[in-house]
This record gives sequence, C-alpha cells and structure tokens, in this order.
Amino acid sequence: MNGLSVEPVVTDGFGIEPALSDGTLVVTLTGTGDMAAAARLKSYVKELEGEVARLSVGSVEFDVRGVRFMSSSCIKAFVGFICGVSGRGPKCRVRFVTDAQLTWQRRSLKPLDRMCPGLVSIDDA
Repeated sequence: MNGLSVEPVVTDGFGIEPALSDGTLVVTLTGTGDMAAAARLKSYVKELEGEVARLSVGSVEFDVRGVRFMSSSCIKAFVGFICGVSGRGPKCRVRFVTDAQLTWQRRSLKPLDRMCPGLVSIDDA
C-alpha cells in the first residue's frame, strides 16, 4: 500500500480507487453513481477526510471521467467532503477532473465550485 489506510471499492456497477501521488490524494471513480452507490460513496469520502488530516494532504483530486451517471445523492456526498476538509485547519484544495465529452459532469459539479471557489476547481481532460 502507498501509505493510505483506505482500500479500493469495487461493486457490480461502481468503483473507487484511491492513490497517493506527490502529496495529492487521487481518487478515481468509475461506473454509475446511482442510489445504490450513494451510501457507499458518502461513507468512503468520510474516511477520506480522515486520511487528508492524518497524512496532511494538500490536495485531493476526484477523477470522475469514468462515471457515466451521478445522482444528486452522490453529489451531496462531495458537499459533505468539501465541508469536512474546509473546516479542518490548513486548506486542502479539491479538484474534479471531468470528461470534456460528457458535459453533464461539469454542469452537475459546478455548484461545488460555486460553493467554495477558492478551494474547489473543475477541469476537463
């Protein structure tokens, strides 16, 4: 393992793969972020909050290019994560990497950027 105490999640339709790279916690999501995935994502990002604090991570990157659908409950999980890391002392930047061909990704995540414009960014790949 690369210093992380969180494990990847693989279900029939949804996956979460964490990695630590040059001080950035990179979390790759794949599949369908529907209601079945929402509860698992919510608990997982709560665990990630602890990892950010434990490892003093300066940035977290959520790569959602492999996500084909994301429910509002999954987006709400990210709201909780952003609120959690923003309330813990030194600021941790949060970046979402989206697929430029899947325009719904940027549109759906845009409220997160508006919520914390100095902390959250959304970039097309």
